[in-house]
Amino acid sequence: HFNFAFSMAQPGDEKQKEGDTPQHLNEYRCVFRESADSLYILLKNSKTKRAFTNTFTKSTLKEMDLKQPINKIINLLEEARCGQKPELSFKIAFGDAENAEQQNFANLSKDYAKGYALYIFVGIDNSYFSAQYAFKLLEQEQSELDILRDIITDMQDEIAGLNALKKRGQTGVAAWYTEHTGGGNLPMLGALLEPTLDGMVTLSADKTTIIIGTNGLYRISMEVNFTAATGSSHYIHMQVNGSNIGSRMGSANGGFGHISRVVRLNTDDKVTFNTNHVYQTTKDYNCFTVEKI
Repeated sequence: HFNFAFSMAQPGDEKQKEGDTPQHLNEYRCVFRESADSLYILLKNSKTKRAFTNTFTKSTLKEMDLKQPINKIINLLEEARCGQKPELSFKIAFGDAENAEQQNFANLSKDYAKGYALYIFVGIDNSYFSAQYAFKLLEQEQSELDILRDIITDMQDEIAGLNALKKRGQTGVAAWYTEHTGGGNLPMLGALLEPTLDGMVTLSADKTTIIIGTNGLYRISMEVNFTAATGSSHYIHMQVNGSNIGSRMGSANGGFGHISRVVRLNTDDKVTFNTNHVYQTTKDYNCFTVEKI
């Protein structure tokens, strides 16, 4: 049986302003979940790494005068935590974990001390009903190694976020050539310019597809000229995910002239250059460019 506390809202209790999440709550990751026909609650401080948790069975919740289905109680907790409804409040405080008596928010501490439990107080106050429910969470035991792992994980996440933000603001360019004769998606035989921005693009195994690695605005350009043939009534398309973004019809003047388009691309988008025929060409006669701008 897990400890809990229930009390009616006390006169003078502070009301949470609409849309206002208390600053100290922003330091906590909150989890409210139905598990094995019970309500599981976890609050973890992202700075200190202390975690507080408890599981409330349906019988315990009924003793707290919470007789609604667990999913409804979770909705109450989430809506109160978000602070979007003026009739709901969500407060936390610390108190002696060994004290099994009913707890009142005014008698608890805003500061943690060793051996304290964390109490969540969810209040309802409208014209026809007023109540406050207290959920007692016990501190999880964590070794120094567990805490160190959490810190390292947070640092890695922060570094990854900073790197992603940095990449979004950077520019880069890459260019390839082909020596393919015939139709289909043209393979990029070699690089005229290797990508200047790490992770910007990669080539598929068969080199016919340029895969975008970083979200952003891109300029896609191409030009194909033939080394000997004067050309004919052929076509070439620049494509993103199989859809045309630019086309040139007819190669009767010795190749396909310059085409360039600016498009917004996302990670894993695929760029291809598709034609029904190109004549002999070498790297001095063609260029396919992807530029992040």
